[in-house]
Amino acid sequence: MNHFIFFHGVGIRSHFWDIIVPKLEERSVEYSLIDLDFSSLDNAFESSIQSVKEIMKKYPERNFVLVGHSLGGLFAIYVAQQLGDEIHKLIFVNTGLAPKRVAMKAMQQMQINRFSKFIKKIGMRMLFSGKLPKWLTSSLYFTDDTPEHVKMELSKHKVRENRAFLMEHFNSKSIWNSHIERIHFSGPDNVLSLFGSKDKTTPKTAFMYLVKKLNASYTIYEGSGHNDIITAPKYNDKFVKEIILFADNV
Repeated sequence: MNHFIFFHGVGIRSHFWDIIVPKLEERSVEYSLIDLDFSSLDNAFESSIQSVKEIMKKYPERNFVLVGHSLGGLFAIYVAQQLGDEIHKLIFVNTGLAPKRVAMKAMQQMQINRFSKFIKKIGMRMLFSGKLPKWLTSSLYFTDDTPEHVKMELSKHKVRENRAFLMEHFNSKSIWNSHIERIHFSGPDNVLSLFGSKDKTTPKTAFMYLVKKLNASYTIYEGSGHNDIITAPKYNDKFVKEIILFADNV
């Protein structure tokens, strides 16, 4: 029996998955929603792997499928690389990563242009602290395909991440790259990447870098933004069916 474990991204917790929970239950899918500890990057790594180990201990006979959205996808990848054969399948949604060489170039450029670096940090702090206007943040994460009432419900559960974690997160590309230098879990039958063609937060090259790094299968959801695959009825029925089918394929 498959058991799906869902990882949320930054600025939200497990409430992010609430809209697809009824769809999972209609299909009698076994699942767990975990809340990561984003008080620091180290705590996030620790909570991701410990949460999965606790679920595995509770259901030792099940096949575990990790599903992560955005930053949660990177933590799902981390856990899969650490636990290897104990994981059945790995799926990440709108999760991307720049290669280390690109990350280093970007960092050097930011050091040269101190004003640009300052503005970006301030903007990102405001974004994740909920201080930017809703019309601006909404357009970053959603298209019009996600209903307004869903956006409003998610905004009620928005989390203001602490400054220390955000700074660690913004400067963590080299850390993530080092974690996937030695691949222990990969292959098109084991790993699936899903991402939207209208994601405004992450370039397609970052999605494809992980696809190539993990030799993963992938599906592009045409017209979808960063959150829409989960939050929009136009896409989330397909999403649920796709992850179930992928998990069932041996």
